[in-house]
Amino acid sequence: MKKKIFGLFVLLVAFGFIACTNSGDATAATDTTTTTTTTTDMGSYAAKAETLRTESEAGNYLDPRTGKQLRLQMDASTGRVTNVETGEPVWRYVDRRNWWVYGGDNWDRIGEARMDGDRLMYKDDSNNWVDYDARWKTEDTRLQEEYKMKYGDTKIKVDKDGDVKVKDEKGKVKYDADDKRIKVDSSR
Repeated sequence: MKKKIFGLFVLLVAFGFIACTNSGDATAATDTTTTTTTTTDMGSYAAKAETLRTESEAGNYLDPRTGKQLRLQMDASTGRVTNVETGEPVWRYVDRRNWWVYGGDNWDRIGEARMDGDRLMYKDDSNNWVDYDARWKTEDTRLQEEYKMKYGDTKIKVDKDGDVKVKDEKGKVKYDADDKRIKVDSSR
């Protein structure tokens, strides 16, 4: 009788150990998911920046204006993409592996391209194939006007209405072009 009870006790301890081990694995998996979610929620562009760098170095991205290889870099904290050679902002690029055009705030797919001889052509809203200027020129002008410039620690933004915002470690200055007013917010 004592052997049966002892055997039953050993069996229960073994099941308990297995259950605890499985429970521990589930917790570890949950912790990994939580860590990944937290990193993503912080808005870090580190993973995208690394992918963009390696794919552009491999020659997979094309300049949408010229159709030539484009080397890109992304600021891991802001998500801003620039051309490595010129330092100029990049609004969009073409992935030559699938001919999708990527851009926008999140670098999502925003269009379709194809090579026509030695020129890139783009599908417009009417499903016609048009050149770069016909498809993107108006948007490029708007984006350039809204482009945030940065000189050292000073950020300058000019929007399409002509309003100017300047921000540095000492505070902010805003110029409203319509009202011709200047507003100063000093952090000191």
